[in-house]
Amino acid sequence: MSFFYAKSRTCSFIDIKLDFAYLQEMSTVDMHFRFIVNRMCLDIEQALKVKLIRDVSNDANADAYKIVENFLLKNSYIVKGLESKVTSPFTGDLIQKYFDVQRVYNSFRGRYEHIIQGYDDCPIWVLCEILTFGEFLRLYEFYYGNTAVVSGAILGLVRSLRNGSAHNNCLLANLSHGTSIPPREIKDYVKKMGSITTSQRQKKLSCRPMLEFVSLIYTYELVVTPKVKLHRSEELYNVFFKRMVEKKAFFEDNDLIRTNYEFAGKVLRESLCKQK
Repeated sequence: MSFFYAKSRTCSFIDIKLDFAYLQEMSTVDMHFRFIVNRMCLDIEQALKVKLIRDVSNDANADAYKIVENFLLKNSYIVKGLESKVTSPFTGDLIQKYFDVQRVYNSFRGRYEHIIQGYDDCPIWVLCEILTFGEFLRLYEFYYGNTAVVSGAILGLVRSLRNGSAHNNCLLANLSHGTSIPPREIKDYVKKMGSITTSQRQKKLSCRPMLEFVSLIYTYELVVTPKVKLHRSEELYNVFFKRMVEKKAFFEDNDLIRTNYEFAGKVLRESLCKQK
């Protein structure tokens, strides 16, 4: 009931049914939002991986194997995570082929465990394939540093949104403002949008779900190929400007939901216009 004003204990059965209908519709809207967000995050992840592998391969001054080795040396927790994936049907073959994996008996735990003792023969594409999105972003920052197209702060917001959508969390559970501080790039990005006022920008970018969504749109514009953008833009349009407004009368009196939707719609329209 976090989206709606709680009714009194004396509300009628009709009111209860209406409340349930509102909640059900909001849940459905959130589901459609999660689906499109998850697809966009996967597009971003794929685009970033392709770019990093290409840039490393084309860098005449870089030793790709040394980059992998140095990265894993500085992030030992990732190596530990890879050890737990040695028997995975999805990543196990790659880890066993390109890493020095030993099966060692742990007397304290009374069982055999896989230990990675070397990783100087792992290609960059293999590492990208077996890392989680969060781990890959560490590699992305490790390689590009301050030259990254998208800053670590913004990618962290995208990662947060991706994790929420991937774990089926309710992304729109708290639309109140004053919960976040936007990075400078995001403030400047929205500032250029003539349809959004200064007060709207300041208020809505302090709302965590809105900040993460705008960060997603911003990153998508910068890193995803035009062909993929064109395909995804139709889905975005259908979700935001067709499905979300099917029962808009339910939320016309809820300023929090209505104003956040209007803000997100303005950002999305500005972004879609750039693709034409």
